[in-house]
Amino acid sequence: MRKYKTIIITFLAFFCPIFISQTALAEPANLTLLKNELKHYHDSGEYNKELNEVLKKAEQYMIFRANSNTKQAHPEKLAIVLDIDETSLSNYDNMVMQEFANTREQIEQYTHAAIAPAIKPTLALYNDALKHGVNVFFVTGRHESSLKMTVKNLIRAGYHDWTDIILKPEQFHEKSVIPYKTQAREKISQKGYVIIENIGDQSSDLQGGYAEKFYKLPNPYYYIP
Repeated sequence: MRKYKTIIITFLAFFCPIFISQTALAEPANLTLLKNELKHYHDSGEYNKELNEVLKKAEQYMIFRANSNTKQAHPEKLAIVLDIDETSLSNYDNMVMQEFANTREQIEQYTHAAIAPAIKPTLALYNDALKHGVNVFFVTGRHESSLKMTVKNLIRAGYHDWTDIILKPEQFHEKSVIPYKTQAREKISQKGYVIIENIGDQSSDLQGGYAEKFYKLPNPYYYIP
């Protein structure tokens, strides 16, 4: 028995470091190939296909709730919450121009230029919401200092008559936007609005509650915790 234990220990001592080393030093996916994959995902139409599928479901639920609400003896103040970047406005042209490696300064310059186009299916949902008497709130991770240019961009892209736009306070420095966005939806609810759906491109846009439905749009281009 002692002989077999010695063999096993010798085996583990020899092979485990090799296994651990191979696991720890495994080569990541090639960056150039990943960038090409992102471009193909967008240009092939797959991105728009997935985007439309999610927003179609959101629109169907919004119309259902709006129509049901009109039949109530005491109708509620219905609302939807939209994120802005990669939900309502597209930054893809700028991202691809910078090879998906935008610096903070480049992002700010593009934001201040106020030229991001609307994501058309979202704009269509937005207009349908207004037609059905549903209030629209923008809750964005952009800082309050960008309010003027953000409003300018939204109007230029075709968004009009929203109920309010909420931007991240300058003094907010937490690693995740979840507390800020959750609190923003909570404040909307406290004003008497029933948030029937919350739509965003990041999981952090959707966590924290205060909405009946949550819809995650595709965005493989960047991550916000």
